[in-house]
Amino acid sequence: MKAKKTTVAAKRGKKTALRLPYTAEKIHPMAFIHERAYAYGDLAMGEFSSLWPGVVARADMNAFIIGNYVNIQDNSTLHSDSSRGITIGDYTLIGHNAMIHGCTIGKAVLIGIGSIVLDDAVIGDGAMITAGCMVRGGTKIPPRALVTPDGSSIKIYEKKAKTVYTVAGSLEYVELAKRMQKGIYAPFTREEEEVFFAKAKEIVAKLFA
Repeated sequence: MKAKKTTVAAKRGKKTALRLPYTAEKIHPMAFIHERAYAYGDLAMGEFSSLWPGVVARADMNAFIIGNYVNIQDNSTLHSDSSRGITIGDYTLIGHNAMIHGCTIGKAVLIGIGSIVLDDAVIGDGAMITAGCMVRGGTKIPPRALVTPDGSSIKIYEKKAKTVYTVAGSLEYVELAKRMQKGIYAPFTREEEEVFFAKAKEIVAKLFA
């Protein structure tokens, strides 16, 4: 008696949509997340905002709201605990290797390279936190103040920030994101930089009218 020939059909699993580890529906379609940035959790990003290589934005315990024209530069970290999230206003520039933890950062703010801003700190609109500053938890920085390191503390110079330069830098990063996606790597021309600066002046005038 011949044995019955049997065949085993391969089981086909249901196709599932790629699940991103963050709230993709809250990311503006014109925002840019570099393929080597790491975004997790309840994250919202506005128009022309960007996360660059090595950035970690881990909103696993509370919501992060990143405004329009914001750039978070290489190797910076954003995190918070259950008590508070992070809010970053429009045109703000977060420099390389910054640490942002559970704080509120206003519009057109510079957070300089390697600076640390801790829980419940509030950075006023247009302020400049220069490279290497430690802004301790609960610190309130006035609008348009210039902040510099002072040993283990900081010095605050009210109304000394050059906010136009911050906004010009933010506009440059919008163009850098577009270039990155097109594979264009070249310096900006003097004419392009002049356009950024002129637009920045107009934006600052409106923000602080």
